[in-house]
Amino acid sequence: MSLARKFALTVLSLLCAVLALGGTLTLHRNFAAALSAAEQQCTAAHLRSRLALEDGIAACRHPAGIAAATGRYALELRAAGQQKDLLVLLTAGGMNVWSNAPAALPYAEQQAAVAAGADRLHYTRCGDTWYLLLASPLQSSLPDLWLVSGYDVSETFAEHERQLHQQLAVQAAALALAGLAALLAARRLTGPLRRLEEASRGIAGGDYARRVPVRGRDEVAALGESFNAMAAAVQDHAAALEAEAARQTRFVAAFTHEMKTPMTAILGHADLLRSGEQPHEVRMLEAGHIYHEAARLEALSHELLALLGLRQGEAPAMGPVAVGPLFAAAAGCLPPALQHVQVQADAPAGAQAWGSRTLLEALLRNLVLNAAAAIPANGTVRLSCTPCPSGNGWRLAVTDEGHGIPPADLPHVQEAFYRVDKSRARAAGQGGNGLGLTLCAEIAAAHGSALHIESEPDKGTTVWLDLPQEGVPV
Repeated sequence: MSLARKFALTVLSLLCAVLALGGTLTLHRNFAAALSAAEQQCTAAHLRSRLALEDGIAACRHPAGIAAATGRYALELRAAGQQKDLLVLLTAGGMNVWSNAPAALPYAEQQAAVAAGADRLHYTRCGDTWYLLLASPLQSSLPDLWLVSGYDVSETFAEHERQLHQQLAVQAAALALAGLAALLAARRLTGPLRRLEEASRGIAGGDYARRVPVRGRDEVAALGESFNAMAAAVQDHAAALEAEAARQTRFVAAFTHEMKTPMTAILGHADLLRSGEQPHEVRMLEAGHIYHEAARLEALSHELLALLGLRQGEAPAMGPVAVGPLFAAAAGCLPPALQHVQVQADAPAGAQAWGSRTLLEALLRNLVLNAAAAIPANGTVRLSCTPCPSGNGWRLAVTDEGHGIPPADLPHVQEAFYRVDKSRARAAGQGGNGLGLTLCAEIAAAHGSALHIESEPDKGTTVWLDLPQEGVPV
């Protein structure tokens, strides 16, 4: 059973109980009040009849006279419009002296009224008519003579029955309307819950963009907001997982390619050497190629180990590091093929950053090598150290005026094995493997910072990161 139906049935059950209890109490009070009024009227009429009959039969010495006097009094009542009132004279022994009661009124009921005692109420039903019987002893020449008065109170009982039927009809209509209203209200109240259920099924099916509309400020609205926040978190997590899976796929593909190229070259040169006796010059040339490709594989393995060590190893030991010597070490790292590049370093005297000297040297070396490979002959690479905008630390930057990075490649240059232009790197003899910037980004992250790259095609590139002075994050 749905929650809306349960809610509607609960409301109907409560309403039915309240209406039944309230209606029963109201009907009982109305009937009791009407019956009490009728009893008062009947008691007063019975008292008048008793007094009048006692006066009328005071001089009578025989039952016939008493009966005649009673008949005359009954005629007076009829003349006064009280023809429905019943008068019965009988003795305690059971002798009926006079009566105008209908034959349908049992004689036993009349005796029961006498047995009940003076001025006691006795109700009896004769067909569709209800009678109230009152009995009182009369002072007369006959011993134990009793007057039994009967009064038609059918209208009081009929009104009670009519009110009962009316109450039942009103309650049925009220329950029907209330049931419909409760069902509509329940469906409206549970509407957000149904939408939550539909949205949750959609998310379970992979539609992570599903959300529920939120209206109002009640608990259901708060639940909707929490659900939307949860759905957004699930969507972000799923997107992060998809992005990570895509990065891993690209990493494996790029790693496979990086391994395949030198291995193919090594196999080719080795096959040439074993194919037969070669001249000394050819053997040396082929051995040089094999050595060069093997060196590339060794460098690749070292950088991969360094990258994995940063991602999975313990946090590096940190301490104050002088910026000037860092720049000097980076400026002297250029290989012979890049000696035509000038490196200018500008660091304030005594500037010290908080970090790992070994890791920062590796970071600056990679950035200087990348910058030197990107600029034309006789170009300049600039190393600068300026205060951070926050005022608590130093900003280390490497700037070149080289080819720049296209905007489409800029978001990907920190991914492993990603290179903007492989042909130019190979032609320049640098043999880069696309791990340099990835390693630099991990080193920056290990220092609680981030690697920032600003570049324009044909104008140059600036790579920078912020470092604290005393181990406080910038």
